[in-house]
Amino acid sequence: MSALTDNDLKELKDLINSKFEQVDRKFEKVFEELSDIKIDVTTIKTEVNGLGKRLDDTNKRIDNLEFTNRGIFISVIGGLLLAVITLTIKFLAPPIS
Repeated sequence: MSALTDNDLKELKDLINSKFEQVDRKFEKVFEELSDIKIDVTTIKTEVNGLGKRLDDTNKRIDNLEFTNRGIFISVIGGLLLAVITLTIKFLAPPIS
């Protein structure tokens, strides 16, 4: 077995340092991608909150329309019922002379 020289140790040190630099560059890329993903997630959360508010507003409008339609339906049914009762009375009642 041969003895390690200072030159061998220097080459080994340089090799280790270059490998660590490569690993550092890879980690920096990963961290940049993670920060981009974090920004995207924040944007998505904001958009979801906005959509939720718009959905609530739409639900309120639909509830108001349902209430209005129910009122109109009851009025129409009441009018038809009144017309049927009036016509029934007119045809069944004896004529006034």
